[in-house]
Amino acid sequence: MSKVNADYFPRNIDQYVPNMEFAADVVGDEHLAYLGAPAALDADGIWDGVSATNSDTAFTSADYKTTFNGSSTSLTSTSGMIDAAYGRCLTATGSAGSDHVITITGRDYLGQGMKESMTLSGTVVIHGNKSFKFVDSLAIASGAASDTVDIGWSNRLGLPYKAERITGYTEDDVVMPHEVVEHGPIVVGGTEYAAGTDVHSISPLAGQITGYQSILTTAAASADNVNTVFVGSSATDVVGLTITHTNPTAVGIADSDTATTDDDQPTSRVDKFESVGISGDGGGSGSAHYLVTIEPLCFVAGDDTATQTATTEDTRGTVLLTTACNGSISYECRYKVDTADLHGIEQYNG
Repeated sequence: MSKVNADYFPRNIDQYVPNMEFAADVVGDEHLAYLGAPAALDADGIWDGVSATNSDTAFTSADYKTTFNGSSTSLTSTSGMIDAAYGRCLTATGSAGSDHVITITGRDYLGQGMKESMTLSGTVVIHGNKSFKFVDSLAIASGAASDTVDIGWSNRLGLPYKAERITGYTEDDVVMPHEVVEHGPIVVGGTEYAAGTDVHSISPLAGQITGYQSILTTAAASADNVNTVFVGSSATDVVGLTITHTNPTAVGIADSDTATTDDDQPTSRVDKFESVGISGDGGGSGSAHYLVTIEPLCFVAGDDTATQTATTEDTRGTVLLTTACNGSISYECRYKVDTADLHGIEQYNG
């Protein structure tokens, strides 16, 4: 007998249960979630080029793009509704001078009202943390004059119950890796270290690069050495990851860095069998071994913050999918749940 998935979650009925301890589809402390086959991400699928100026502005369903208004070209046949079973995280992209704080109001799959705020930073894509099933309105606080902003959806999906740990993951019924991998060692010898030569290796899996570690095998001397992680044949640096070996540093000294910007950023992405490596600046002498942290299914657990805010993580957790959504790939995720609070902490709603 195939599993029957609950799919009736009315927009205007709040089905949130505080401290919920039982659900028929939770077995022991595990749940198997069918996440659907969502359409491809669309960075301006909800609001496209709406005005962000030096005065407060607001936008509603009347301003939706046709990809979100329930029309024949819309993401779903219901105006304002996201296609993924338990919602998707949103993105915001401003124009060159944008510095505005934006606040999105909507609902999760249970019908809980929710709000999320993001701060624009020029044309950088800002990734939201919270999984919206319905999007209602957008408020843009005053900032730089004569800018615009796009709002759309990403490849990070919501989960139905408060998640603590991923135990399995499939795409079109094919079992996929889900455990974090420390790839390496990537060996940077003395010649490469001193010359700043890029050292390439082959990534064993697809995923997001979220950190790296180093240990000196020859003492760092003469000058500081600054190194980064790169992806691809063109050696594009992963934004937010840097290790500096200061002069002098002894053999055996370990160092590490984790992403200081959003893990969902495109520079963090590496494909299976794609090049991933270390790029140094050629400062000083030394040699080192490196491990690069790759998350095939970039998972954020349900947020435990007692008092939620407009910038906290999703209360039930989210997953950034290994293979990008395209409308045909179906996803399933098995995970450990918080059996003392299945629906998680109440969403922030201002």
